[in-house]
Amino acid sequence: MGRVISLESIIVDLGIDVPALPPVGGDVIAADSRARVGGGFNLVAAAARQGVPTSYAGRIGSGPYGQLIAEALAAEHIDVSGPIDPAGDSGYCVAFQVPGADPTYVTVPGAEGRLVPRDLAGVDFGPRDVLCVSGYDLLYRVSGPTIIGWLAEHGADLHVVLDPGPLVLDIPAATMRTLTGVLDVLTISTREALLIAGDEPSSDDLHQAVRRRLGLHDATMLVVRAGERGCTATGGGLDGLVTVPVDAVDPVDVTGAGDTHTGVLAARLAEGSGPEEALAAANEAAAASVTLEGPATAPARSDMTT
Repeated sequence: MGRVISLESIIVDLGIDVPALPPVGGDVIAADSRARVGGGFNLVAAAARQGVPTSYAGRIGSGPYGQLIAEALAAEHIDVSGPIDPAGDSGYCVAFQVPGADPTYVTVPGAEGRLVPRDLAGVDFGPRDVLCVSGYDLLYRVSGPTIIGWLAEHGADLHVVLDPGPLVLDIPAATMRTLTGVLDVLTISTREALLIAGDEPSSDDLHQAVRRRLGLHDATMLVVRAGERGCTATGGGLDGLVTVPVDAVDPVDVTGAGDTHTGVLAARLAEGSGPEEALAAANEAAAASVTLEGPATAPARSDMTT
């Protein structure tokens, strides 16, 4: 069995429930608020709950947000191999939740955005380990070049999974070209796929458009997450376009569903599952996670049927 190693930034989510977003210069009275560890924590928690050894190699702050993160990682029995930043705290994300609509986010980077080459010099990895990277981290002025340089040197020696996230179009073309040589899995939402493709083709054409625009190799598996419709995938040894369905659920909170999907997918690949089996497990876990309120609601392996 391999491990899941994550460089995805872990931050604190500050959720604020509002009746509506205020106009420019305006104000509203919030109905409620909460602070939870989120960001890349959703992914590593989902992976660890699959019973696969999981390690966080990113940077953690030394302030109150960093302490919350350290405690959350310890509670999930996740190894911390990354450094503690003595000079600052971890970042946070403010999520404005309006009734009947998806949240609106504002992210404030912190220590996780200051990863330097010496922070990754001691990362221990094996050929069956799966490394997870987020598009957010690739955009950080300090962490981005650090991660790209490390992947250029070591990425071919382990399995690399990239979730570029909603800022996918902001990732420089040169960065994506560097990644295509080492990328084993690219996982994106349907919205992100359409942003890359630039129009609304069919599922098969959508995959081909994304693969062509990004220059993905045939060996790279492209996963397009489609919510209640499961996901589709091409490449990585699959025979053409594969559609993996999911059972219907009544969603309560979709926060972190994509990270849950990616974390479980990475965990199952690390333990040696085939791609379709891993995708089915990821679908089931993501569906279960949206039936509960909160960001890190991935199910335990024992609660799953796949």
